[in-house]
Amino acid sequence: MKIVVSAGEVSGDYHGSYLVKELLSLNPHLLFLGLGSERLAAAGVDVRFDISRRGTIGLFEALPNILPVYFIFLKMKRLILEEKPDLVLLIDSQGFNVPLARFCKKAGIKTAYYIPPHEWLWGTPKGARLVAEAADLIVAIFEKERDSYRAAGANVVYFGHPLVDLVRSALTKSEARKLIFAGEPDIIPDRQKTVISICPGSRTQEIKGLLPLLLKSAALIAAELPDARFLIPAASRQIRNDIDELVRAVKPSLPNLKVLDRQPYDALIASDLAICASGTINLEASILGVPNIMVYKLSPLTFFVGKYLLRIADRLKYFSMPNILLNECVVPELTMSRANPKEISREAIYILRDQGHSRQIQNAFSRLRASLGSPGVIRRCAQAILNFT
Repeated sequence: MKIVVSAGEVSGDYHGSYLVKELLSLNPHLLFLGLGSERLAAAGVDVRFDISRRGTIGLFEALPNILPVYFIFLKMKRLILEEKPDLVLLIDSQGFNVPLARFCKKAGIKTAYYIPPHEWLWGTPKGARLVAEAADLIVAIFEKERDSYRAAGANVVYFGHPLVDLVRSALTKSEARKLIFAGEPDIIPDRQKTVISICPGSRTQEIKGLLPLLLKSAALIAAELPDARFLIPAASRQIRNDIDELVRAVKPSLPNLKVLDRQPYDALIASDLAICASGTINLEASILGVPNIMVYKLSPLTFFVGKYLLRIADRLKYFSMPNILLNECVVPELTMSRANPKEISREAIYILRDQGHSRQIQNAFSRLRASLGSPGVIRRCAQAILNFT
């Protein structure tokens, strides 16, 4: 059985790699090829195209990448027609994969959409119907998402959120610190040392746009907490290069800063706080019980369109997934003008110094974890996809 995979961003490459491993464990004779990056390649996919570095958030931010991505889109269409797969597995990447699903529908090729567009959040009933009409099977990752697509007429299944299986560390906080800070024995006996993870996202746009801001915030925190250590987990080898370039300029003023290769959960387990770009990392940190702050900035034009034309703020009370799922503001949301070093550092120091507030946050995160389903989610998703084919 031949499956074409389409994962256009680092997060899709990450989630897709675990799904492919589960699919292969259920049927070792499956053949995978298509669009992805290093993790899908390591999982056994013949990756023909990689656009993971061209991922963006925002309408106008995407403009420089439209033509290169469109040419890959044409190549994916040609690949599907030539290979005639039994299934096209779409993973996240709404702007790329929804049109690809429509193409497959016209070509008579089955599609399964894993991690579908969040139309239940910032979309519309019409948008949900369009996705439902395009994809033959939708594998939802939230209960409300399942309900929304079911109402839109989709063939949709739900087994829980895949992060239930993925977000864990085999290490205790002390063990994670020993591993990460090997050669720095002063941090080991002192459990009161402050460790902060800085998570600038998995897109080049985010690294270049947000990391300088987060590094300035770290410098202000370090001025208040001189013994604080800072960790930056890099989402991929490519992203590591972007991070290193920006870190070199500030390293003299932030000597207690360490960049890690693809160790997000160990870094989070070792941390007392995470300062994150808006995205899945907020949910990952919350599942691990780590207090976190959401930071994000869009171009003024994109913000204007979202606020005044699409009126997203009228439909959403909160913007970070932990707050949306809990329906309360547990994770501070610092966006646009509030996303500045002074406010970020002030919020961080408040959480770090007020232990009672920190415990309240962790109690809320315990409720959040319980709402996301039971372990074995990815295997159940894989079985449903195989049954569908």
